[in-house]
Formats: sequence, structure tokens, C-alpha cells
Amino acid sequence: MKTTARDFSLELNENPIPEVAERINWYQEKFNTVPNLGRLLESAPATLLSYVDTQNYLAEFGTLSPEENNIVQMTIAVENACAYCAGGHTFAGEVLFNSNPDDLNEIINKQKLSNEKFNVLHEFTKDIYNKKGRVSDASLQNFFDAGYTKPQALDVITNIAAKVLSNFANQLAMNIPDKMFAEISNNLNYNNDYR
Repeated sequence: MKTTARDFSLELNENPIPEVAERINWYQEKFNTVPNLGRLLESAPATLLSYVDTQNYLAEFGTLSPEENNIVQMTIAVENACAYCAGGHTFAGEVLFNSNPDDLNEIINKQKLSNEKFNVLHEFTKDIYNKKGRVSDASLQNFFDAGYTKPQALDVITNIAAKVLSNFANQLAMNIPDKMFAEISNNLNYNNDYR
């Protein structure tokens, strides 16, 4: 039986409830496989549905571009030192989000992004996350001055929520990076302390 390092199952249920089956099919359609994150969350239907549906809502109804969503989520993955998600969003950046690899490398390496607007988004994301939403007027105004809007500020929070869910689940379970991005994840060398 395939499991994470902490023995959370990565085996799919043969007869999941219809709502879970639909989300597992979503993974299959997007990636031609069910990544270990989907396999991990499958055993907790509320968690799986919350994660996948939030991602779909951001894609369908969100006010940020796919590339901007990925910048926010990659920023949080790096802030949380989640090797699984940082590797996954590097891989998905090319497949799903049309991300510039340079932007993602700059986030991973904690460097200023060369795209000024995206750098403002990246810094605002860290500010929101690290200050638990209590950003200064100056921080918010800087976000607006870069061309972003109030609805987009709220969508930054939605992206953060989705990424915290997956980061914490992967790190709690000590999930195994999937083959398609394992090399990226393993090269991050995050020193996660599990005591």
C-alpha cells in the first residue's frame, strides 16, 4: 500500500462518493494522473472538495490572471517551505498557469521579481500572510498603485487559503513529491523540522 512518510494513505478509494469521484476525475483530466496531493486529500472529502473547488472558483470567477494566481500560491508555498507545493507549482506553472519560469525561480530564491507589477503582488501576498491580513494603508495603496483592485486583494486571500490548506496537509502527512516534479522539490532542500 502506497503511503506518505507518516503513513497517510495515497491509495484511492475504489468507491468514493460521487462528489469525490468528480474531483479525482478533475485531477486525471488536468494531469493525466492523480497527484499525491489529490490522493492524500481523497480520504477527507471536505478537504478535497474545499481545495479543488477553491482552485476552480479562482480560475472561473477570480479577478487575478492564472499567472498571478500562481505567483500568489508559489509565494505561500515558499513562505511555508513546502517542497511538495513549490515543486508542484513550478511544474504547473508551465502546464496550467502560463507562468514565466524566471518569476518562479525568483520567488524560490527569495529575490525581487523582475516584473515590477508581479513583484508588488508577491510582496503584498507575503505582507497579507505574515501580518494575518493586517496590512498597513501604505501596503494596500502600493498594491492599488500597481494597478490592482479591491476584489483582487480579496482574491489574494482566497489563493492564500487554498495554498495553506495544501501546504499544511502535505507537511502534516510528509507527502511524497510526484515523479513529474520530484526533482524540483528535492532540489529545494527545505529543512523541515518535525519534532
